[in-house]
Amino acid sequence: MPKNYRINWANLPEDPDGMTFADVKLAYTRLHKELAQAKAAKGTTESVLHKTAADMRKARGEAKVLRRDMVQMTRKQKAADELKACGAWSGAAIGCCTLLWQAFEQYGAPFPQFMVESEWFFGSVCWAATMIFGWAAKAFHEAN
Repeated sequence: MPKNYRINWANLPEDPDGMTFADVKLAYTRLHKELAQAKAAKGTTESVLHKTAADMRKARGEAKVLRRDMVQMTRKQKAADELKACGAWSGAAIGCCTLLWQAFEQYGAPFPQFMVESEWFFGSVCWAATMIFGWAAKAFHEAN
Protein backbone atom coordinates (compact mmCIF):
# COMPACT_ATOMS: atom_id res chain seq x y z
CA MET A 1 0.00 0.00 0.00
CA PRO A 2 1.20 3.47 -0.68
CA LYS A 3 2.19 5.62 2.25
CA ASN A 4 -0.63 8.14 1.69
CA TYR A 5 -3.26 5.41 1.45
CA ARG A 6 -6.32 6.08 3.59
CA ILE A 7 -7.92 3.09 5.27
CA ASN A 8 -11.65 2.63 4.86
CA TRP A 9 -12.49 1.77 8.49
CA ALA A 10 -16.06 0.82 7.58
CA ASN A 11 -14.78 -1.87 5.20
CA LEU A 12 -11.36 -3.13 6.28
CA PRO A 13 -9.18 -4.92 3.72
CA GLU A 14 -8.89 -8.69 4.04
CA ASP A 15 -5.11 -8.62 3.97
CA PRO A 16 -3.38 -6.37 6.53
CA ASP A 17 -0.22 -6.14 4.35
CA GLY A 18 0.74 -2.55 3.90
CA MET A 19 -0.95 -1.42 7.13
CA THR A 20 1.22 -0.05 9.89
CA PHE A 21 1.23 -1.64 13.32
CA ALA A 22 -0.75 1.29 14.70
CA ASP A 23 -3.41 0.82 11.98
CA VAL A 24 -3.64 -2.92 12.71
CA LYS A 25 -3.91 -2.21 16.44
CA LEU A 26 -6.65 0.41 15.84
CA ALA A 27 -8.52 -1.97 13.52
CA TYR A 28 -8.24 -4.75 16.12
CA THR A 29 -9.59 -2.44 18.86
CA ARG A 30 -12.55 -1.36 16.72
CA LEU A 31 -13.32 -4.93 15.69
CA HIS A 32 -13.09 -6.06 19.31
CA LYS A 33 -15.63 -3.37 20.35
CA GLU A 34 -17.95 -4.41 17.51
CA LEU A 35 -17.63 -8.03 18.58
CA ALA A 36 -18.52 -7.14 22.18
CA GLN A 37 -21.55 -5.16 20.94
CA ALA A 38 -22.63 -8.05 18.72
CA LYS A 39 -22.31 -10.49 21.64
CA ALA A 40 -24.37 -8.20 23.86
CA ALA A 41 -27.03 -7.86 21.16
CA LYS A 42 -27.04 -11.63 20.67
CA GLY A 43 -27.48 -12.17 24.43
CA THR A 44 -30.36 -9.70 24.55
CA THR A 45 -32.00 -11.32 21.54
CA GLU A 46 -31.61 -14.80 23.00
CA SER A 47 -33.05 -13.74 26.37
CA VAL A 48 -36.05 -12.16 24.63
CA LEU A 49 -36.51 -15.27 22.48
CA HIS A 50 -36.19 -17.50 25.56
CA LYS A 51 -38.86 -15.48 27.39
CA THR A 52 -41.09 -15.52 24.31
CA ALA A 53 -40.64 -19.30 23.94
CA ALA A 54 -41.43 -19.78 27.64
CA ASP A 55 -44.57 -17.66 27.26
CA MET A 56 -45.54 -19.69 24.19
CA ARG A 57 -45.09 -22.98 26.06
CA LYS A 58 -47.16 -21.63 28.94
CA ALA A 59 -49.92 -20.45 26.55
CA ARG A 60 -49.94 -23.83 24.78
CA GLY A 61 -50.25 -25.60 28.13
CA GLU A 62 -53.13 -23.35 29.17
CA ALA A 63 -54.85 -23.91 25.81
CA LYS A 64 -54.45 -27.67 26.22
CA VAL A 65 -56.00 -27.55 29.69
CA LEU A 66 -58.85 -25.35 28.45
CA ARG A 67 -59.51 -27.70 25.53
CA ARG A 68 -59.56 -30.70 27.88
CA ASP A 69 -61.89 -28.87 30.28
CA MET A 70 -64.12 -27.84 27.41
CA VAL A 71 -64.33 -31.44 26.18
CA GLN A 72 -65.00 -32.59 29.72
CA MET A 73 -67.67 -29.93 30.15
CA THR A 74 -69.19 -30.91 26.81
CA ARG A 75 -69.22 -34.55 27.91
CA LYS A 76 -70.85 -33.59 31.20
CA GLN A 77 -73.44 -31.50 29.36
CA LYS A 78 -74.10 -34.36 26.96
CA ALA A 79 -74.51 -36.78 29.87
CA ALA A 80 -76.86 -34.34 31.62
CA ASP A 81 -78.89 -33.91 28.43
CA GLU A 82 -79.08 -37.68 27.95
CA LEU A 83 -80.12 -38.09 31.58
CA LYS A 84 -82.91 -35.56 31.08
CA ALA A 85 -83.97 -37.33 27.89
CA CYS A 86 -83.95 -40.71 29.65
CA GLY A 87 -85.99 -39.25 32.48
CA ALA A 88 -88.47 -37.84 29.99
CA TRP A 89 -88.85 -41.14 28.15
CA SER A 90 -89.15 -43.07 31.41
CA GLY A 91 -91.72 -40.60 32.72
CA ALA A 92 -93.66 -40.93 29.48
CA ALA A 93 -93.69 -44.72 29.87
CA ILE A 94 -94.97 -44.56 33.45
CA GLY A 95 -97.50 -41.90 32.48
CA CYS A 96 -98.84 -44.10 29.70
CA CYS A 97 -99.10 -47.06 32.07
CA THR A 98 -100.90 -45.00 34.70
CA LEU A 99 -103.38 -43.60 32.17
CA LEU A 100 -103.91 -47.05 30.71
CA TRP A 101 -104.49 -48.50 34.19
CA GLN A 102 -106.99 -45.75 35.02
CA ALA A 103 -108.82 -46.53 31.78
CA PHE A 104 -108.80 -50.24 32.67
CA GLU A 105 -110.26 -49.50 36.09
CA GLN A 106 -112.89 -47.18 34.64
CA TYR A 107 -113.93 -49.06 31.51
CA GLY A 108 -112.70 -52.58 32.17
CA ALA A 109 -109.60 -54.44 31.13
CA PRO A 110 -109.22 -57.02 28.35
CA PHE A 111 -107.89 -59.41 31.01
CA PRO A 112 -109.19 -60.54 34.41
CA GLN A 113 -109.89 -57.87 37.05
CA PHE A 114 -107.54 -59.36 39.68
CA MET A 115 -104.63 -58.55 37.32
CA VAL A 116 -105.66 -54.89 37.25
CA GLU A 117 -105.60 -54.85 41.06
CA SER A 118 -102.23 -56.65 41.32
CA GLU A 119 -99.25 -54.42 42.03
CA TRP A 120 -96.91 -57.07 40.71
CA PHE A 121 -98.67 -57.11 37.35
CA PHE A 122 -98.77 -53.29 37.23
CA GLY A 123 -95.02 -53.18 37.98
CA SER A 124 -94.33 -55.74 35.25
CA VAL A 125 -96.33 -53.74 32.72
CA CYS A 126 -94.51 -50.55 33.77
CA TRP A 127 -91.16 -52.31 33.37
CA ALA A 128 -92.13 -53.60 29.91
CA ALA A 129 -93.41 -50.17 28.85
CA THR A 130 -90.22 -48.53 30.12
CA MET A 131 -88.14 -51.04 28.14
CA ILE A 132 -90.15 -50.38 24.98
CA PHE A 133 -89.92 -46.61 25.45
CA GLY A 134 -86.18 -47.01 26.15
CA TRP A 135 -85.65 -48.86 22.88
CA ALA A 136 -87.63 -46.14 21.11
CA ALA A 137 -85.56 -43.45 22.79
CA LYS A 138 -82.32 -45.20 21.80
CA ALA A 139 -83.47 -45.46 18.19
CA PHE A 140 -84.59 -41.83 18.23
CA HIS A 141 -81.31 -40.53 19.69
CA GLU A 142 -79.13 -42.66 17.40
CA ALA A 143 -81.00 -41.21 14.42
CA ASN A 144 -80.09 -37.67 15.54
